[in-house]
Amino acid sequence: MLAASLAGCASQDAASPPLSDGLPFHAEIGTSGFATILSAPPASFDPVEPPVPAPRTAEQDAADADFMRVADYQNSVMDEVQALAERLRREERGNFQTLHYDNEGELGVVFEFLRDGPATLRKYSKNPTFRGETVRWSQEELRAAADFMWETFREDRVIQSTGVGTQVATVEISVSEEEFRALVKRKGVIIPEPVELVFRATPMVPLVNPPRPAAQDQAVPDEVAPYLRIFPQHDRPAGALHAINSRVTVVLKDGCFRAADRDDALVLFPFGAKLFVDSANYLAFGSGERPGYARVGEAVEFMGSVNEVTTPELVDPIHAACGPGKVIKVEGMESAAAGDAQRKVTDRANAIRSLGDRYGLDARQAGRALDWLDARGEANRQTSPEGIALPPITGTMMVEMPPRPVMDPSECPPGSSLNAGLCRTPEGHLRPLPDWLVEFLEQDR
Repeated sequence: MLAASLAGCASQDAASPPLSDGLPFHAEIGTSGFATILSAPPASFDPVEPPVPAPRTAEQDAADADFMRVADYQNSVMDEVQALAERLRREERGNFQTLHYDNEGELGVVFEFLRDGPATLRKYSKNPTFRGETVRWSQEELRAAADFMWETFREDRVIQSTGVGTQVATVEISVSEEEFRALVKRKGVIIPEPVELVFRATPMVPLVNPPRPAAQDQAVPDEVAPYLRIFPQHDRPAGALHAINSRVTVVLKDGCFRAADRDDALVLFPFGAKLFVDSANYLAFGSGERPGYARVGEAVEFMGSVNEVTTPELVDPIHAACGPGKVIKVEGMESAAAGDAQRKVTDRANAIRSLGDRYGLDARQAGRALDWLDARGEANRQTSPEGIALPPITGTMMVEMPPRPVMDPSECPPGSSLNAGLCRTPEGHLRPLPDWLVEFLEQDR
């Protein structure tokens, strides 16, 4: 029924908007009456200089000292803990479960047993910082509880994440507690006792919230909706994302959003995505002209991988509106061009500060050093075996290369001494200078 209604909304009749004049945004209109946007210039964007790092506070120093205290303790007992754990796995099989470090207050290591925890540990170790605890749930039971939740509610897509901790399997739910409890009742299942449900997803989403035709979508402006078949958004907030940056060129073809650089795959947008028409009459993503917004027709960038979507509740409405084809999800809609511009300014500012902190250069001299490195990198660009020019090695790349560690104090040049694996002057500057910096300073007189 849903597919039929979407298919009906995907065809235009005699009441369609005019094909060219009077459009609320830059686009071409085909005979179908739907819009096509294959490219768009990025909106103007002024990169912002990153702020000067604030002086360290007493709280930060205290936190660092506490971190080092914990690290020193863990390093001091690591070998003993590992050897003891291996012995317990052999000799207390079925009783010993796992261990964890207690980093609060008096530092220690907690070994978990199903039976007689304190007495069992005393048979194997006299270390006063080690303690045994008797626990109720085995690791297998906790993992089984988490697996049960995934398997039971996989098709409902209401679980955002799970985690097995100390005697608990935590399950984060993406819908309201009321809807989830009703779902549990309909399924006739019992939540395993070790499971702790967490209802803190922001925002809460309806249990059923499929993509809808553009004309029925509040995320699409009224003046834009007649020219789109569908603006599909995911019905759940994103969970954990891969820590990589991705980019996709999103275009509009005959009323459907596609990834021009991904074999024209159909696009599913993230939860909460919106469209607006900017002051230059370009169709854009978002709800206003905040810095870095992207227009339809340019590359967007985001944190996370580009994955294919196969969930029927999400892809069926897209296929009903746009026809068959692979569907991919983009996790964000920031302008890649704006991101590149901001990173260039940020990286340069950080490199200038790094040259000052590491080697004592003032800001002007550091700027000249970066320009010199950039020119040298451009002049020495390499080509691939296929004859394609490779990106140059930039000045910021050279500056951020870590210095070679020093193990022997005799290797430190006069006027410097060994400090944490590096030779430093009394002012804290690194020595010896890298070869490229020596070469630059010789010609910068």
